Amino acid sequence: MLETDDITHLFSIRVSDDHMKVYLSVKPFARKDIDVSTDDVLKILQSKNVSFGINEEAIKGALNKAKQENISLENVLIAEGSPANNGEDGILEYLFNINKKMSPHEDDHGRVDFHNLSIAENVEKEQPLVKLIDPTPGRPGKNVYGNPLNPKTGKPCKLPIGENTKVSNKDTKLLVSCIDGIVKYAGGVVSVKSCYAVEKDVDFGVGNITSKGAIIVKGNVRSGFVLDAAGDVEVWGMVEDSIIRSKGSVLVKGGFIGSGKGTIEAEKDVTVNFARNQTIVANNVEILREAVDCTIHARNAVKVHGDKISIGGGITTAGATIEVESLGSRNEVHTDIEAGINYAEHQSHMSARKEISQLKILLKDIDKELKTLDEIKASKGELPAQHQNRQGQLLSQKEDILKKLHGITMEEVLSVNNDARIAVHKVVHPGVVIKIWESAMTILDECSNVTFYLADNEIKMKKA
Repeated sequence: MLETDDITHLFSIRVSDDHMKVYLSVKPFARKDIDVSTDDVLKILQSKNVSFGINEEAIKGALNKAKQENISLENVLIAEGSPANNGEDGILEYLFNINKKMSPHEDDHGRVDFHNLSIAENVEKEQPLVKLIDPTPGRPGKNVYGNPLNPKTGKPCKLPIGENTKVSNKDTKLLVSCIDGIVKYAGGVVSVKSCYAVEKDVDFGVGNITSKGAIIVKGNVRSGFVLDAAGDVEVWGMVEDSIIRSKGSVLVKGGFIGSGKGTIEAEKDVTVNFARNQTIVANNVEILREAVDCTIHARNAVKVHGDKISIGGGITTAGATIEVESLGSRNEVHTDIEAGINYAEHQSHMSARKEISQLKILLKDIDKELKTLDEIKASKGELPAQHQNRQGQLLSQKEDILKKLHGITMEEVLSVNNDARIAVHKVVHPGVVIKIWESAMTILDECSNVTFYLADNEIKMKKA
């Protein structure tokens, strides 16, 4: 048998640049007077100071394969270091729901429940809100030379201290509330807003309310009052012809009804049970039942769950999507629906858009009456005297309306969302006008389960 020095030309050892792996390459040695043993390789490893993670079975297997099959083997892994496991970063454990969404629960049968919906999570003074979990140090490793590899300790994180929150006096790893109020997570910090709570109706016994925090009304908001909140607004009952302004979100568990003098404006989202004759402006608008003769402007999306009637009459616009069960009604009420334009950010355009819609409704009624008079004239050969004055009045009114429509201008050009969609899961009734950017489509025949979208500057329809 040959000495180790005489057989080293039959195999070679290579250590990786990061000193974490050792590879063995072997040449064929089928001659009977030549043998390479595991000990021969171990001696070379020892001479190179490789001492950790050696896999003797891998060495033996490679040598046997090379001898028995009389083949060369390249880069067989025979030793491997243990990498250091870096520590985990510190984390924050939130003790309240930071992902709370103002959206009613829908069961398997499509029924939507408002009873358990709330946008407010009340907390008490000194109540823990966030727990700080420290980073871990990690686990050290070794390279194939047995040298230690130090792990990186995880990065610490800080408690997200916001308005009316502090580090607990009892536990420096806890964030607690300084006051009784409503907890919110926004902008990377946790804050607790003071809450103005009304246990009954907002009426003359309460008056207008201005709050630097949230407002919760456990009754109704009667006509003629103003609620102005820096936080969210939650009303458990009805809202009549009143004004609600919120820098957060608004939830009305009852309806929003009146003669058209009511307005809800929110920087975030608005959710109501149903709405009639009123105005809503928000980022997203969601209505559990129906919206009848309303003016709705959403920066992003409108969703209405009503079955037989979702949106009937009025104007509804959204910057991105409108999703409903049905549009219009069986009596073919004029219903103005537009997606792709964010009117909520442009007050003057919003007013002009409403005026245009109202004038077109009047124009439609005039044309309908004129058509009736034309039918009377056709059947009798001439228009009876009692109808001639009325025809003249209608023609004069039509001319005035057309002049007004021509005179309404949109000074600022608004950008359009080309991906805007209007999705109707059930039926679209005649009398609905669909508008996306400068393209409009008047629905003349009932259609169902369709999506309207813009393609090549034209409104297209496709079955959902």
